[in-house]
Amino acid sequence: MNGELAQIIFLVAYGNAYLHDNETLIADHSTKTTFQFVSSLDFTRYETNENTNGQVVAKSASRWFEFLRCIHASRLWNVSFEWSRSDIPEHVAVAFSGGVPAAIQADLPQGYELWVPHWKTGGKDKKPWMIEYRGHNIPKPLIGNTLPMSVIKNNLRKAVTRALEFSRRAEFHGNIWCDWFSQSLEVLDSQFPKAPYLSDMLPEDGFGLDARQAMAAAAQAYVFGGMGSWNDMGFGDRTIQNEYDKITKDLYAAVKCALISASNSFLS
Repeated sequence: MNGELAQIIFLVAYGNAYLHDNETLIADHSTKTTFQFVSSLDFTRYETNENTNGQVVAKSASRWFEFLRCIHASRLWNVSFEWSRSDIPEHVAVAFSGGVPAAIQADLPQGYELWVPHWKTGGKDKKPWMIEYRGHNIPKPLIGNTLPMSVIKNNLRKAVTRALEFSRRAEFHGNIWCDWFSQSLEVLDSQFPKAPYLSDMLPEDGFGLDARQAMAAAAQAYVFGGMGSWNDMGFGDRTIQNEYDKITKDLYAAVKCALISASNSFLS
């Protein structure tokens, strides 16, 4: 699971819960799994996207939630952007820092703010990441019409099933991916869905069963990364390689859509 996306999911989900008066959700963010390797966290407001000097408004997730309440933010959204690079596909780029084109939109009484994450290394004590979320005004919302969660789940089921069928082929020689994808399909129908890791991305309240199933199943099917991942494969047969490339692209799109849609489905 990509840590940058997981952290955005956490901030959007817990932030919405707090903005809707569930104050018990304010806690030390460093205790959550999405922050386990983070040494510093800043939320900085900038006049424009081009400005280099901004005002730090919070140095923790909980203080940022408080700040958002003070400026009367009503809702947070997980925003995904179109991938613009032609030299590397997004499902490969996610193995590297900055490979996730995503941010957080905050709805304000008279406009919108976009908070864009910037990750860099330099921290100590096994917490290498120093993160700044840079906020600036945007002229219009970036969230469009959303699909029903039932459609999101169905698309995810199709993509995972196709990947499972492909992973059962003889070319894989008993690889681990059959179990990985089978577990994703099981979680998608579970009455008690739980992600295999980063299981605290969603708070205990505020999200329906469909959203929790989609989140857990997508996290289980998130097989994109560097060495040893689903991405780290190649086939000498061009026909098989083309099929693998298409399945991988479709799987990534369905997994990403499920994660983002689930995180945006807070029941206000």
